[in-house]
Amino acid sequence: MTNSSLLALCGLLLATTSALTAQTTVSVPCNLDNTLYQSATGNLSNGKGPSVFSGVTATGSIRRALLRFDVAGTLPANAVVLSAVVNLNVVQSTVFLPTPATGHRVLRAWGEGNSTASGPGGGGTAAATGDATWLHTFWSTSFWTTPGGDFAAAPSFTLAMPGLGAGSSNPSEQAAADVQSWLNNPSQNFGWLIKIADETVPSTARRISSRESATTPPTPPTLSVTYLLPGQVGIVGIGCPVGSGTFQDAYVGTPTGGTTIQIVQTNAPVGTIGLNYLSLGANPAGVPLLPGCSIWLPLSQPLIAGNVFLTNAVGGATSPFPLPSGFPGFLITTQAVAIDASPLGFTLSNAAVLVLN
Repeated sequence: MTNSSLLALCGLLLATTSALTAQTTVSVPCNLDNTLYQSATGNLSNGKGPSVFSGVTATGSIRRALLRFDVAGTLPANAVVLSAVVNLNVVQSTVFLPTPATGHRVLRAWGEGNSTASGPGGGGTAAATGDATWLHTFWSTSFWTTPGGDFAAAPSFTLAMPGLGAGSSNPSEQAAADVQSWLNNPSQNFGWLIKIADETVPSTARRISSRESATTPPTPPTLSVTYLLPGQVGIVGIGCPVGSGTFQDAYVGTPTGGTTIQIVQTNAPVGTIGLNYLSLGANPAGVPLLPGCSIWLPLSQPLIAGNVFLTNAVGGATSPFPLPSGFPGFLITTQAVAIDASPLGFTLSNAAVLVLN
């Protein structure tokens, strides 16, 4: 194949890529929320109030927000989750700067009763039947094993809790895994508990719009989920800077088991050698190597060395990728590494993702 023919082929494949990249992002509504108010008697709640609370009051009393999202009612049953981000809106606090917070997977079912605290609601009100409280999963007959809620010790995500206004959690592998698990097993969806990371510091409490938000317009918590369906391809992250652009990696073709599609690189370093690495997962947060340059493959899983490629005079390359048969619904991710003259001695693309059909 001549150089002109190869350049034409790369241009055709690049033009086709954008049409085939089919990942979808949806906003999943919050369908249950409440606040755990620290209390020795466990008789405080705010199930139907327009706000939930997270942080520590000026007197040192802890507040923890409980949020559950309607994953199974919003996502297709065969979706493969790529990323999940919690969005919330702080409507009142005494803090100007953001405060570190964490979201933890809740381990038991909990309730939202009809209690509604007066005023801003920071002090809570008498718990109603079915409410979650500091001691109860459901007031007043079912209890947490541990006062303050039963939740995974390791956080699923982190969040810079704003002093006022909108905030979003940082993308993480675990948050995406939680949502995938809840989609596959809806009966185990108990949501997340959001707490300030350091609960020994007073005056960090935030009032956050609940799903019954009274703000205008309403600003309830939402969950942004990006997913692929079997037979679709997409991308995760951004490639390292190369020239005035970024190093791009993409799958081109319909990912049906037993067929062959193409892995296409564009805007790579010119006239160099590269290698595709494969994984059965993706890290939506990435692991930064340098500013603007991250690993998008999950380092918690084995990485498989794929094919070697050579880039042409415009930084393009393409290579065939035979797909295995018999694994419908499996996610396969690739990220390219190419030798260059940067401080690392190499540069990385974004990640290309597919779900086998």
